[in-house]
This record gives sequence, C-alpha cells and structure tokens, in this order.
Amino acid sequence: MAGEVEAVRAALRALEAISDPMDRAKATTELLREWPGLHRELREVRQQAVISAHGQGRTYDEIGEQLGTSGDRAGQIARGK
Repeated sequence: MAGEVEAVRAALRALEAISDPMDRAKATTELLREWPGLHRELREVRQQAVISAHGQGRTYDEIGEQLGTSGDRAGQIARGK
C-alpha cells in the first residue's frame, strides 16, 4: 500500500524537479486537467475496496477504524457518497 502512495508523491516531486518553468507549468497543467477524472477513479477504487472488505465480513465500524474515519462514513463510501 505505501508503495503506491509513495509513487504518487514521487511523481509530484518529478514535476517539481522539471527545471524549465514553462515545461513544469505545462506538465502540471496537464495533470490538473486530468485530475477530476483521476479523482473520480480513486473514489471508485476506494468504494470497491470498502465493498469488498464488507463482503468479506468486516463491519463498517471495523473498516472505518482502519481508514481513520467512522463506521458511518465507511458505509457512505460503500454507497458512493
């Protein structure tokens, strides 16, 4: 899990490291343009993971605790809210 998060952070550092300011701005703009779709995909990945965990017998309270949130919020995530 931590590897995937670190890969995203490394990608951000790579953007910061682009020496030419216009190239850096263009690359960042491209990512920002795609962000709404990427954000939606991330939410769907999380929703499916919560649904799967619940399907394996975990309660929403247990899932919420693992995610650092409440069981109510875990249930909302499962419902796509």
